Amino acid sequence: MTTQSSAQSATPGDATPTVARQPDGLGKRVGEVAEITVLMDAKPGGAERFHQKAAKIQDDAWHYEKLVGTVHDFRVAFINNDTQVIGAVTYDGDFKPYMADIFTNAGEWFDEMFEDTVEGWPGASDPHMVDWLATKIVEADMWYVSNPTMTVEDTTKAQKVTQAFNALLDTASA
Repeated sequence: MTTQSSAQSATPGDATPTVARQPDGLGKRVGEVAEITVLMDAKPGGAERFHQKAAKIQDDAWHYEKLVGTVHDFRVAFINNDTQVIGAVTYDGDFKPYMADIFTNAGEWFDEMFEDTVEGWPGASDPHMVDWLATKIVEADMWYVSNPTMTVEDTTKAQKVTQAFNALLDTASA
């Protein structure tokens, strides 16, 4: 696999998009899409507390991720007998603006998830939050994204066009 010192947009005609490190931070990037994986130590009983509020956290995801607007997917999983927590996200854009965006627009949600769950969680509003989180990021050794030129906004627009086209076809065939 070829890498570059900074990410460049992949075009639909690229046979093999280039996977590179984020130009302004940690994680990988292909075209418009980037990823980070965070590995954190869980507090004793943290997994149980998380699972008790998991339904609300899941319901709140739709609200907070719409406020952020650049998240393709986000997942949280407990591993190693509930002693560690993995947070993994695929998102649009550069690392630093994404970090600012999530803690500005979804900080309350992250605190709800991790304050009673993760050892040393400084709180989303802590001015050193990104520095703390950077020490927990595990850079991917391999990462694949199916549509590196499609942002969340592009995907939403494509869905609307497809729905409108299908409605037109349904009307025409009726």
